[in-house]
Amino acid sequence: MRFQHLVEPCETMNGNVAVLYANDEKMISVLVKALKLTNIDIFIYDTQDTTEIIRSFDLEPQILNRIHVLTFSSDYQLLKQCAEDLSQGKVTVLMKGKMKATSMISFILSNKNFIDQYGFLNHVACFSIPNYHKTLMISDVAYNVAPTIEEKKQIIKNLTTFSNTLGYDKFNVGLLSAVEYASKKIPSSIDAEKLKNIFNRTSDVYVKVDGPILFDYAISKKRAIEKNYTSSIAGDVDALIVSNIDVGSALLKSLTHFGNASVSSLLLGAKFPIVFTSRAESKQNKLNSLLLALKTQNKFNH
Repeated sequence: MRFQHLVEPCETMNGNVAVLYANDEKMISVLVKALKLTNIDIFIYDTQDTTEIIRSFDLEPQILNRIHVLTFSSDYQLLKQCAEDLSQGKVTVLMKGKMKATSMISFILSNKNFIDQYGFLNHVACFSIPNYHKTLMISDVAYNVAPTIEEKKQIIKNLTTFSNTLGYDKFNVGLLSAVEYASKKIPSSIDAEKLKNIFNRTSDVYVKVDGPILFDYAISKKRAIEKNYTSSIAGDVDALIVSNIDVGSALLKSLTHFGNASVSSLLLGAKFPIVFTSRAESKQNKLNSLLLALKTQNKFNH
């Protein structure tokens, strides 16, 4: 599926977005842009008053009226109120603002009712890469440090559900490794072989899982043919599963800084969409992530 289709805004997009800590011009500018492109309401939860930053944008009343600033005397009160609002469905999307990733994760994990019935979270980065013909998802680049085979299996299941929500008609998953065959010296290749066999035993024709596969084979059919690598998903993967967070993070930084890729980043496995981006992420990529979350929100059950 084309990346632009995933992040294309429309004026009929609605929902209530909870943003944790947005006392920052960069963050507010992203939210203002989203307000102008859609029909959402923004609820800012912060311990600092953000109204002065908001005023500096000189917004029209119809935009300003959709920004709700909630200022608290402590982080505890802030997170408690946000948790209540999420649980009651008063806000339908959660967005990480100017806060540490570890603090955001701690907030989510401390509220067990946030997690869906499978009880497993994973981060997904959805890339638009120049010269690749469709969106490429990579997981996990920011949450699961060194997933086991069982955890990788759950990552694939979460991604499959996510892709279904987005309207994919088929979903190709590549299991990334440094070699294209199972080698005892390379644990990721052993995991890939086992996972491929697990998914090949199912009758699900929607998702194809193959590996171990090298990155260049995954995104280039020509390269795979040159190296005599045979796979029905070569050059046509929708998602890549990485062996650990080091590989995932390196790919994320390489693709965005050197490959001129755009990215949307979400945390999957909760009862509502969670926008999970780095504080250093560009404004456009933060906006892309929010738009992707809005696109999926109606598929979630609260």
